[in-house]
Amino acid sequence: MEAEVLESSRTLPEDSDIQEIRLCFTLQHWCLWQSKEAPFGELWPGGEVLPCNGGRADVTFLPMMQSRRLSPLARAVSAVAWHSRQQCGDMPSVFFSSHGESQYYFEMLQVLAGGEDVSPSRFSLCVHNAIAGLASFHSASYLPYVALAGGTEGMFAAFLEAGGILLETSKVLVVWYEQALPDAYRAYLATSETTFALAMVLTRAGGLGHQLRLARRSDTGRANAEDCTQSLVQAILDGQRSAVCHLNQSIWQWRLDDA
Repeated sequence: MEAEVLESSRTLPEDSDIQEIRLCFTLQHWCLWQSKEAPFGELWPGGEVLPCNGGRADVTFLPMMQSRRLSPLARAVSAVAWHSRQQCGDMPSVFFSSHGESQYYFEMLQVLAGGEDVSPSRFSLCVHNAIAGLASFHSASYLPYVALAGGTEGMFAAFLEAGGILLETSKVLVVWYEQALPDAYRAYLATSETTFALAMVLTRAGGLGHQLRLARRSDTGRANAEDCTQSLVQAILDGQRSAVCHLNQSIWQWRLDDA
């Protein structure tokens, strides 16, 4: 079973310090929402772009009392996760965001700096796993989920986690979501200019559907990483089937092959 997800993990012969890992998945379905209308060409097959809906993801599948408490980012995640589970059924899930509810926790920091008390309900909605829990609850899912934050591997950490989960189950939902950072952080960190959420239903390699292949090589000599925040999202919209992303400690290459 392991070979169906983890294609290889080896040291390249020309340099014993460079490690290479290859992952392969069957992309069963994908679903994307963005806060701004964006032109797109030939989309990736097997998925859908949800309507912008004026910059607020449509969550009319939820009762009013639940939807009114959701932030724009949480609405986006709940929408793509719900649509993906409607298409493919329930499954364990991996949620990934570099900064999560940054607008919420920045407001909380300002409140604390002003010597005021923080709202317990606001705090509960901005912890990093809050969106993952809400999206699972809204999809009536009782299967395991994990919420990952940004690190040296960026969004690709979610695929590493998904590969591990697929050693024990037949499919996994990966949801990646970001929003623009508060202005105070923009001089120091790359940020998305829009709010977006992307969901992918992945199964083991060799199944019915397009094959998503990823390869990682160590690269410790790079001082500055590229901003890959929305590169995969834009590739889906443009029908681009391959790309390379340079991070601080690694180089990731991905490719979408025909079934």
